[in-house]
Amino acid sequence: MGMAENQKLISIPWDARMVEQAQTKAKKLGRINNSILKGGGNAAGYLGEEAVAAYIGAKITSCNKGSDKYDYDIVAKDGRRIEVKTKRRTVRPLDYYDVSVAKTSTHQRPDLYIFVSIHFENMTMKAGKRSYRGIKDISIVGQAEPEDYFARAKIWKSGEIDNRNGFKTHVDMYNLPISEIDPLDDSLLPQKQ
Repeated sequence: MGMAENQKLISIPWDARMVEQAQTKAKKLGRINNSILKGGGNAAGYLGEEAVAAYIGAKITSCNKGSDKYDYDIVAKDGRRIEVKTKRRTVRPLDYYDVSVAKTSTHQRPDLYIFVSIHFENMTMKAGKRSYRGIKDISIVGQAEPEDYFARAKIWKSGEIDNRNGFKTHVDMYNLPISEIDPLDDSLLPQKQ
């Protein structure tokens, strides 16, 4: 098990407008905790989409009407349909850290998953609720094609605890270490377009 720095990590730009957009979208879902800092997973997910879409020049489709909005989040310039999976962390992800796709998301039909990490200064727990402080960085940790991902991913059942980091899974999920996913496709990089 390598403790190596993740070589695939690409730090991507983000700004206050993206944070605002993400929080507005999350509020439309009508869930509580829509603030990215108040532990809002939906808001963090939308921020991941905003940052990736801006970085690769893709079109965001996640709030479009119709069934497509459930199948992928953004459409790349080359037409590939991409689902962005975002994790909140308080450390930079190492290559043995996992990326995840929840079992409830397996109906989605993207051409590609892009995995993102939002790095916060710290996280506190109050009455069982997470609260994050200060976004330090947003990074793309890698990508995977769904067929390949599910062929190699390990399923973690809800309630299982990962002994490496004490993380308790809240839903059934398919996990794969970052070391086993591909770096972001060169053709998606802004300078290659």
